[in-house]
Amino acid sequence: MNTIKYILMIVFLIPQVTEAVYRVYSGNMGDDKVEFYLLATPDSNFDITYIKDKTYEVGYIGGPQKKENDYHFKNFTTIDTDNDSDTLIIKNFDFSLNKVKSESNYLFGYSEKFGDFKLKKEFEYNVFAENGYELTRVESKQLFDNTEFENIEFLQRSSTKDFYFKVILSKKKKEDIKITGINVYSKKSGELLQTIKNSKGYIFYTFHAIQIGDFDFDGNENDFFLQGAESHAANVPQIYYVYDESQNKYIEANLEGYSIQFDSENKIATSTKTCGDVVIYSSNVLLKKLYYFNNKEKKYTYIDKYCEAIPDGVNYYLRQCTKKERLDCEKAVVEVGDEP
Repeated sequence: MNTIKYILMIVFLIPQVTEAVYRVYSGNMGDDKVEFYLLATPDSNFDITYIKDKTYEVGYIGGPQKKENDYHFKNFTTIDTDNDSDTLIIKNFDFSLNKVKSESNYLFGYSEKFGDFKLKKEFEYNVFAENGYELTRVESKQLFDNTEFENIEFLQRSSTKDFYFKVILSKKKKEDIKITGINVYSKKSGELLQTIKNSKGYIFYTFHAIQIGDFDFDGNENDFFLQGAESHAANVPQIYYVYDESQNKYIEANLEGYSIQFDSENKIATSTKTCGDVVIYSSNVLLKKLYYFNNKEKKYTYIDKYCEAIPDGVNYYLRQCTKKERLDCEKAVVEVGDEP
C-alpha cells in the first residue's frame, strides 16, 4: 500500500501571541494513508504543503476558491514536472475560534483521484483574536493562557536534496508555542534519521522556521538553519546545522546569532545585533561578531567582533561605537524588527 502525506496549512505571522487555528488530522484517502497539518485563519487563502509519495519531495499548492464553507483547489500538480493533477475540496471547515474543542472530530473532503475522504482529528489549537470577527481578546487570552501541549510535529516547506524536516512544537500555559526540537527524515525511505533537541526557546510562527543553504562551503545546499521568526528584518535569531556525510547526521555548527550573513570566499559568517530603532534605523548600534568555519572540525570558531553606530536620524554615516554603547548593546534584549 502506497503512502501519501499531505500537509494543509495557512501561513499567518503574529509578532507576540501565536493566534491561529492549528489542527492535525490523519486517516485514508482511498487506500493511501494521509496526514493533514492545518494552520488557518478565517477567510485567508489556504496553502497546502505535503510530501510526495515514494520520492518524499516537499511541495505546496495554494490560492483556493472559497465557496461558502468549502475550499476548492483546482487542477494542481503534486510536483511541477508531473503531469498528474487533482482537484481537492475541504468541505464545511469549522474554525471553532477560541474554543478548546471544535464541534467535529473529523475533516471531510473530496479528491478527484481518491473520491470522498474522512480524516480523524488528532490535535487542535483554536486561538484567534480579531475585532472584525466579533471575537474578544479576552476569549483569546483565556484560551491562550490555559492551553498546553507537547511534541507536536509540523512539516517545514524547505528541504534539501536528501532530507526533509519537521519541527517539534510544545506549549506551556501562558506561553507561546516553542520549537523544542527538529526531526530529520530521509527522502530515500521517509524514515526518521535524526532527532535534534533544541532548547533555545524560539517561538513558532509559520512553516518556514527552517531554511536551507550551503553553510559549510562544500558546494552542496544540504545544511540548514533554524530561525525564531519568518522575517528578513533585524535581530532574527538563528542557529545553524551542517550535514556531516561521514557520520550521516547533522551537527550543530557552533554558530548562533542574529541575521547572519556569509562570506563564502573567506569562509566567514557575521552576526549583526541591532540595538535601537530597528524600523527607521535612527541612533542604532550594530554589534557584529565574526566566525570562521573550520572544515576539519565542521565547526565555526569565533574570531572577532566590532561595533558601529548610526548617530541620528539625519547623519547616517557609520562611526565607531563608544565603549558604553558597545557594552549596553551586548546586554540589551532585542526583538525582531519589522520588515524593511
